[in-house]
Amino acid sequence: MGDTPGWDDVMREFLLESREHVQSIEATVLELEAQPGSQALLAQLFRSLHTVKGTCGFLGFTRLEGLMHSAEELLGLARDKRFALDRERVSTLLALADAARGALEHIEATGMEPAVDHSALLARLAGAAAAAVPLEAPEAPPIPGVLPWRGSATGVDSKLRVDVALLDRLMNLMGELVLARNRILQCATGPTPGADLATASQRLDVVTTQVQQVVMKTRLQPVGQVWNRFPRLVRELAHGCGKQVRLQLQGADTELDKTLVEALHDPLTHLLRNAVDHGVETPEQRRQRGKPPVGCVTLSASHEGGLVHLGMSDDGAGIDVQRVRQVAVQRGLLTSDQAARLSDADALLLIFMPGFSTAERVTSLSGRGVGMDVVRTQVERIGGTVEVHSRQGQGTTFTLKIPLTLAIIPALLVTCRGDRYALPQASLREVVWLEPAQARRDITRLQDASVLRLRGELLPLVVLASELGVGPAAPDLDGGATLVVLQAGERTFGLWVDAIHDTEEIVVKPLWKHLKGLSCYAGATVLGDGRVALILDAMGLGRRVGAVSEAPTQLVPEAAPPMAPAPEDPRERVLLCRTGAEGRVAIPLSRVARLEELPLTEVEHLSGGMELARYHGQLLPLVRVASVLEGGASATARLSQGLRHAAESSLSVVVTTHADTRVGLVVDAILDVAEVEVALQRETRRAGVLGSMVVLDRATEFLDVEGAVRAIHPELLAGGAP
Repeated sequence: MGDTPGWDDVMREFLLESREHVQSIEATVLELEAQPGSQALLAQLFRSLHTVKGTCGFLGFTRLEGLMHSAEELLGLARDKRFALDRERVSTLLALADAARGALEHIEATGMEPAVDHSALLARLAGAAAAAVPLEAPEAPPIPGVLPWRGSATGVDSKLRVDVALLDRLMNLMGELVLARNRILQCATGPTPGADLATASQRLDVVTTQVQQVVMKTRLQPVGQVWNRFPRLVRELAHGCGKQVRLQLQGADTELDKTLVEALHDPLTHLLRNAVDHGVETPEQRRQRGKPPVGCVTLSASHEGGLVHLGMSDDGAGIDVQRVRQVAVQRGLLTSDQAARLSDADALLLIFMPGFSTAERVTSLSGRGVGMDVVRTQVERIGGTVEVHSRQGQGTTFTLKIPLTLAIIPALLVTCRGDRYALPQASLREVVWLEPAQARRDITRLQDASVLRLRGELLPLVVLASELGVGPAAPDLDGGATLVVLQAGERTFGLWVDAIHDTEEIVVKPLWKHLKGLSCYAGATVLGDGRVALILDAMGLGRRVGAVSEAPTQLVPEAAPPMAPAPEDPRERVLLCRTGAEGRVAIPLSRVARLEELPLTEVEHLSGGMELARYHGQLLPLVRVASVLEGGASATARLSQGLRHAAESSLSVVVTTHADTRVGLVVDAILDVAEVEVALQRETRRAGVLGSMVVLDRATEFLDVEGAVRAIHPELLAGGAP
């Protein structure tokens, strides 16, 4: 029979349809557990079982036919309301689906039905049927939030089935067509374009765009094709943990590229395992906290801003951020002081570090610190990002932002030393051009790194020419600065380039083997003029220079201590400033929020010599560091009076925060950042000064920030220093 013409087509169709029916059987059984009296679901289940049984009988697969027949007998009793499908009967039907799936895999591999003894499973089905008793209970109401199975009522599959290999070939041809369109468009816009060529180019542009859209749609698949595996997973996990959890699906028809749909299976699986094991509480705990005993986990999908947003949220206990900090300190990832200074948002990012886990014991589900690391790694591998938000006692939400496709993407073209590079627009936030004077004012060099003051925030800069080894780390500012602000995860940084060109749709090609180890490249493409351009990876560039770290850190690494020194390391990073003609002062960098150049026109002088600056719509109290070093408040009025008539046009201000109040420390100049071992060589009793020490071969006063503020503005710290 296997030699019969067309037999391979018959088998291929049988395997394809049977897999869909087995998948439908599993999903419907899970829905019946939530709605045990639903006649519509029972009818849907009967149709799937009967179709598989009939096809197996026609093809001679008697063992699989017998399994489907026994399941039909069991469901017949349920349809007659002899019993409701309890947990044990549902588990038996799920075991039937597993056995059928295994038999189909064996048939596909060998063309023959497996010689497996199903007597134990048949006995379970027969026992479940024999235990049936008349059931008079009314139909149970559906559990809120559980989506019914939407199978085809007519049995007609409206989806077009296309071989994936053919789709891949079609996508490659589509890429070549896009390249041809770009080439003709460039020729048409040259110095002497021909009329016919211009018309043909416009027509080619329209046709190519239409073909591209159609081809892309053939490759897109609903994310529900990944989600249909999860209801059973959640059920089994909840049962194993002694919990009651329902899975709610929203936006299952949101479409995504097939390769990305498959790549998301593992990250979503780990997130669901984490939600059930760590997030949702036991029924007893939920009752004590005033919650319903059944926890809810929600998967959602939507299109936003050219990206697909996948959300996974639970209504459980949330993440204990303080516990996360404690674990980080216990494992030597942070010192106690660093952990205390971490914001809650940054502390939450620690859960993505390899080996990090707050579980007190290792179980079969968790405790080894692998799951969240897998989530971040695999999502970033396909060009996506992961965000986490949690409120203790209310639940946790993970958001995965994924590009719609990786085949053809819009990109911004930039130039560096004569070579062009492509930046995916998904990573692009804005483009900034600075005139020479503005560049010299707003770009600061700190510890051999460049930082831009952009709208009151410190933005780390990556000099593309330096990272590629074709230019200096500090470009000449006489020609201004061209910057592209990029988003990498939850961090932003500026990429310093030579010039910016237009945006263009590019075809992503894999990197050559000898370039795959370079983290700053995400692929390659061929531009409209036939030249090859490398595609830059925002995440990889940020990590190379520390603007984006493997472990979560502050946005600007110069403004925060490193994440990973040993707790006993006595070294600290300080900001060196000049006060007076020769004086130098060191300010702990951990206390620095921002560096500002404030015009004197923004400074107000009150009675008694107090200075305030208009700063982002508020009044910023100013403390002259020179006045602290000279003797405190008595010198403030004298210094301020003299400076009113000085020729200076602006003030160099180090912004710090005290008890939720911002205070500006005024210095003469900001010099550098240094990492020093704090060993005061001459202590002092002066307010605002801890002592002096040698820093970079110069005598330097070490500032006591709280003491300096208290010496000039004691009312700001009336409640005590933070």
